[in-house]
Amino acid sequence: MWLRKVLKLLWQSIERRSKEFLRSTSLQGLKYVWNNKLPGWVQLYFVKVFIVAVYVAINLAVNVFHKWQSTPVIIGISPTVTAIQSIPFPAITVCSMNKAKSSIVSTFQNGSLEHAMLQKACNQEFNYTRFSSFRPRLKRNSFANFIFNISHKCDELMVSCEFGQKTLPCTDLFREIYVDEGLCCVFNFLHPYYLYKHSDSTLRDYTSSKGLSDIAVDWNPITGYPKYLPAGYYPRPGLGMGIYNGLKIVLNGLTDEYYCSSTNGQGFKVLLYNSIDQPRLKESGLPIMLGHETNYRIVPNSYEAVPSIRNIDRKTRQCIFSDEQKLLFYKYYTRRNCEAECDAIYFLRLCDCIPYYLPLIYRNATVCHVAHFDCVNRAELGNADGESTECKELCLTGCHDVTYFPNAFSIPIIPFQQDSVSPQGDFFKNFSTDFIVTNLAIVNFYHDENYFRSHVRSSYTGLTEYMSLTGGIMSLMFGFSVVFLAELFYFIFLRSLLQYIQHCSPNRRNRVNMQYSDEN
Repeated sequence: MWLRKVLKLLWQSIERRSKEFLRSTSLQGLKYVWNNKLPGWVQLYFVKVFIVAVYVAINLAVNVFHKWQSTPVIIGISPTVTAIQSIPFPAITVCSMNKAKSSIVSTFQNGSLEHAMLQKACNQEFNYTRFSSFRPRLKRNSFANFIFNISHKCDELMVSCEFGQKTLPCTDLFREIYVDEGLCCVFNFLHPYYLYKHSDSTLRDYTSSKGLSDIAVDWNPITGYPKYLPAGYYPRPGLGMGIYNGLKIVLNGLTDEYYCSSTNGQGFKVLLYNSIDQPRLKESGLPIMLGHETNYRIVPNSYEAVPSIRNIDRKTRQCIFSDEQKLLFYKYYTRRNCEAECDAIYFLRLCDCIPYYLPLIYRNATVCHVAHFDCVNRAELGNADGESTECKELCLTGCHDVTYFPNAFSIPIIPFQQDSVSPQGDFFKNFSTDFIVTNLAIVNFYHDENYFRSHVRSSYTGLTEYMSLTGGIMSLMFGFSVVFLAELFYFIFLRSLLQYIQHCSPNRRNRVNMQYSDEN
């Protein structure tokens, strides 16, 4: 019985306060609901209108919230242009498709250690079981040094090099580098001192040689070049637009020395990339045909990120700031560097060694040799099926990055049935027409614009924009505002608290006691 009375009193109190709230609220429509002076159908009409408005507003607000969650970052175009002189000319790696010089490897005996390593260099099937217990006695007897000894060097492959209309020794521009295609030549690569955390036996000095006056400097997509630069430095920046402000190289395919090719034909592979990236040419390399002049018009693309998106989860924004994820071997985070370390971890886990072209993520890790080749071959097949995908899924794109898109086209050096036509250049005078067609290739790399616009990653809908959109919807539907929240807080909590304090105050109790005494 007493519970029913308590509930009745509570309901009456709620009803009384609700009426008072609805009469005085700033929310549109509610003051008509409990106005007894209006006909019942009018009150019912405004009840229905209010319910529909609330339903529509909530659905629209939920849609805005879902868009805020699903699309937190938008990539826009920077309002300012970037000069190509402020970023490096792309790093360029050139690889001969020939993996070994015939004059050297033709003397190898079948079944010998050298012959077994040659089969691996040429990607041929071979049973390495008999070498399973082999251990090199000296460090110089590594598989990487074997590759170096049987491969063409840069001074053999490069006939002529020009950069910015200046003819320079090719050995001052290109240095040997180990990649997944073997020993190749690289231009404008960041110095190992600035790129790697520690050295290993396969690393070479890519940016200096005797007589080279240019000084290696640090560079990364976030901070760019150092503030103070020497007169000549690596990595070289872009000079300007046009073929005469780019890089021109003449390559010699040395087809008489062909022993095995990484493809079905002769020629070269080339890759243009960021100066701090790990090059991977086996899958991404572009072909250079012998007997042709190939032009690569470079289209640079830069990605930047506003600092405010750091507060967004990396999986949601789909990019990583360089200082958010530390790599084991590389000082700078990029997606390719991260994926290269994933591959190194994969081979180390399966074969207890790391292939010579992958980063030596641990100083004491073993570089794969002939004893590991059976396992490496099986691991390469498994890696092609995506067994290291789980690691690479965490290798998101860098929030700050520079990429280069090569727009390529080629023409024959000497047109068909026009042997009387001579290619330009004094160095061609020493070669016959047949030799030029079957061995030489001219390649030009150049920018086609002096400026480009970078892409900027920014918040698609920040907190301010989200509140504005949500508040606009609520206000449009039924006049929702911050004042209404203050009214709601007052009627539900603050007013009840004040009444309770007044009821329990000493003056209130004294007045009640005096009234009780007078009555007695």
